[in-house]
Amino acid sequence: MRLIRSFIAVPLPVSLQQQIYRETNSLRNQLNREIIRWVPSENFHITLKFLGDISIKKLDMLEEILTKEISEISPFEIKVENLGVFPQLSRPSVIWVGVEKNSNLSTLYECAQATASQIGSVPEKRRFSAHLTLGRVTRKGYNSKAKSKIRKTLEESPAYNFGKVLVDSVHIFQSELTPNGAKYHSIFKAKLGDFFE
Repeated sequence: MRLIRSFIAVPLPVSLQQQIYRETNSLRNQLNREIIRWVPSENFHITLKFLGDISIKKLDMLEEILTKEISEISPFEIKVENLGVFPQLSRPSVIWVGVEKNSNLSTLYECAQATASQIGSVPEKRRFSAHLTLGRVTRKGYNSKAKSKIRKTLEESPAYNFGKVLVDSVHIFQSELTPNGAKYHSIFKAKLGDFFE
């Protein structure tokens, strides 16, 4: 049986992906690839649900359910801004760009979780924290000197405001693992608000 490694996410316009990459370039210059594995701009997105390896049959079911569920949610805007880390600045593992709290996005997240649970996927227990991943700390980035450098660089970074973006669709992406990192391909698109058109 063929399995597809996939996830549900909100895509970002290419123009915004490139803007974020361009405006955070100083971070990549200060924190090299030895300590941070930087995400390429084309991979910037907001994950709603990681599905893991699932069958084509389950994917087909998911597409049908997802289309119906999110068609009752109207398109909305989100504000993309600032930097942060998981789990905390003193021991960073992920560097991210944040999204201002938005009840519509939270509703979309809950919808994606509920939809995925109908095909047997276990709902997330962690609180939803909307973000897009800029980079992940490598093994070499976990020593005290590297952690200190990451913390100092982020503390001295300016406040970022990347503007607003319209959320009008949700995609299912296939994640293909390659020697050069993950490649993401959109394999399904469901539009918000179709129910009202």
